[in-house]
Amino acid sequence: MIPASDNAERFRDHDVLLRAGLNHIEQGITVFDRELCLVAWNRRFFELLEFPDDLAVVGTPFSAFMRYNAERGEYGDGDVEQLTAERVELARRFTSHYIERTRPNGRIVSVRGEPLPEGGFVTVYTDITDLRRNEQLLSERSHQLEERVHKRTAELIEANKKLRKEIESRKRFEAALAQAKKWNRWEGWPVAWRTISTTS
Repeated sequence: MIPASDNAERFRDHDVLLRAGLNHIEQGITVFDRELCLVAWNRRFFELLEFPDDLAVVGTPFSAFMRYNAERGEYGDGDVEQLTAERVELARRFTSHYIERTRPNGRIVSVRGEPLPEGGFVTVYTDITDLRRNEQLLSERSHQLEERVHKRTAELIEANKKLRKEIESRKRFEAALAQAKKWNRWEGWPVAWRTISTTS
């Protein structure tokens, strides 16, 4: 039988190892139990959402995080208690959810929450600012390219119209010239004679 002290030491080692592993993940992670109390987290969660370290305690209620955010304007204007209560009520549903939120500092954070079979939920927080900015940049460049293509297409259409007009004009000119040659009964006579004949 393993002594209780050895079990406790193994548990502490396991906890330290687990926490170290979680702290190496680029996304923020939290686990809240069925009573909406914090049971696990990583350092990135606190860095990404800029929560104070005094909230990083097992048992901190979910409402404390929501109230802190409401007080600093993360959810916009409104009554702090109402903003907090609304979010706690949503969390109590323990349903899968995904939102993207632009923080006051301009960073865009995706929040994906999944309920746990034992009750409670795990949430992953990801900074997607660069992803969304790259998508926006790509969209703008695509729009600019479409505008350039549209403009160039319009220019080509206009150039083709002008070319067709020139071709038609040349055809008419050539047809008129051919007709004039047929009508010119003086063809082959010296120019001076033709001039005299046509003016007399």
